Amino acid sequence: MGAGMAGSLTKPDEPLAESAPVAWLLAPALCAGDPASPDSCLWYHRIWQYLRLLDIITSIRTNTAFLLATLERLAPAHPRVLISGSADYAMLAHLREAFGSRPLDVTIVDLCATSVRLNQWYADRYGIALTPVCGDALAVHAERPFDLVCTHNFVGRFDTASRQRLVDRWYAVLRPGGVVVTTQRVRPGERARRASYSEEEARALADRVAAAATAYPGPLGAAVSELREVAYQYAIRKGSYVIESPSEIVSPFERAGFDVSLADEGGGPAERQADRPSSTAGVDTYRMRLVATRR
Repeated sequence: MGAGMAGSLTKPDEPLAESAPVAWLLAPALCAGDPASPDSCLWYHRIWQYLRLLDIITSIRTNTAFLLATLERLAPAHPRVLISGSADYAMLAHLREAFGSRPLDVTIVDLCATSVRLNQWYADRYGIALTPVCGDALAVHAERPFDLVCTHNFVGRFDTASRQRLVDRWYAVLRPGGVVVTTQRVRPGERARRASYSEEEARALADRVAAAATAYPGPLGAAVSELREVAYQYAIRKGSYVIESPSEIVSPFERAGFDVSLADEGGGPAERQADRPSSTAGVDTYRMRLVATRR
């Protein structure tokens, strides 16, 4: 049996203290592109799990209660799952927790081999049936249709046109009655096309990482100075397309032919207070939650 039913634990088992050093070592070898190139994702995948381990960002934990409840409800009839884009194994961990002892057959697709390998590391550790695919989510195909597609804060990686292509692809690989479960940060009133860090914000993030790493009670597998530098590189390079309202997410689903049963503004004020984005996104931002069914 897996970690148990969603109601039995408050969070999935994510051994970040063990896997963050694994990602740190894997990324230089597996992240695509020249490490010195701005097109490489080394800056992202090398530090991401440390940002979570050191409690710099909340990431998927903001939506854990929603994801576990929703995935547990869907588990009996939705065993064949596609994780469409994932920085690490967080979504796989949530699936394991929600499905418990019920059948679970997961495919992970991501452009980066580091992300795919981390998911394989987690699947091997917990005995999860996983098909790893290093490839483009916009081009994923399925020999057998999936029952469920899930991802976290992934849609904002795409501009308007590509966003529609992504949702159309999800529709194509799902069976009739199959479901998409996703979340996405929404930034009401944001006028910039892309959300990014300023130089000052990047240095502040690097300082926070260094302070947290210095105070961390266990071994980290990387020097504090290295973590500071990679955190700075993460901040100055990271960016995503701004989503100003839930309709920017809902509309592509409706155009693709999905029935959207849930599209809300997250868990309310308490959740927003607890959700600490790793940039100065502001207290008015929130993570919308969406559930959509293929007709």
